[in-house]
Amino acid sequence: MSNQSIIVSASPHVHSDRTSKKLMYDVVIALIPAFLISIYVFGISALIATTVAIASCMLFEYLIQKYLLKTDVTITDGSALITGILLAFNLPATLPIWMIIVGSLVAIGVAKLSFGGLGFNIFNPALVGRVFLLVSFPVQMTMW
Repeated sequence: MSNQSIIVSASPHVHSDRTSKKLMYDVVIALIPAFLISIYVFGISALIATTVAIASCMLFEYLIQKYLLKTDVTITDGSALITGILLAFNLPATLPIWMIIVGSLVAIGVAKLSFGGLGFNIFNPALVGRVFLLVSFPVQMTMW
C-alpha cells in the first residue's frame, strides 16, 4: 500500500467547460429530426401541439418563478424548452390546446418547480404532465 492519501469529495469528479445550458441546447438540436418527422407524419397539428407545449411551459416557468416563488427567472437555461418538446412528443397531436396547457402547468409547476427546479425534480416533468393528462383525460389521451 502506498503512502498517498485518498481524497474524498462531492461529485462531479470530472470537470469540463460544458454547462447545463449548453447540454440543454444540444438536446434541443438532437430532437429536431424527430420534430420534423412528427410534422411529416402528423401534419400541422404536431407543429401546433409542440408550439403550444413549448410556449406554455416557458410561460409557466417565468410566471411561477417571478411572481409565486420570487426567485431568479431561468427560462433561458433550456430546461423548460425541453420539457415542452418532450411533453408534446408524448401527447396525441390532436389533443385540445387547453389540455396541453394544463399538462404544461402540471409539468412545470408541480413536477419541476415544486421540487426546486432543474436538477432537483424526482421525476421527469414532461412525463408527470403526460401521466396527469392520461389519468385526467383517458379517452382523449388514447384516441389518435
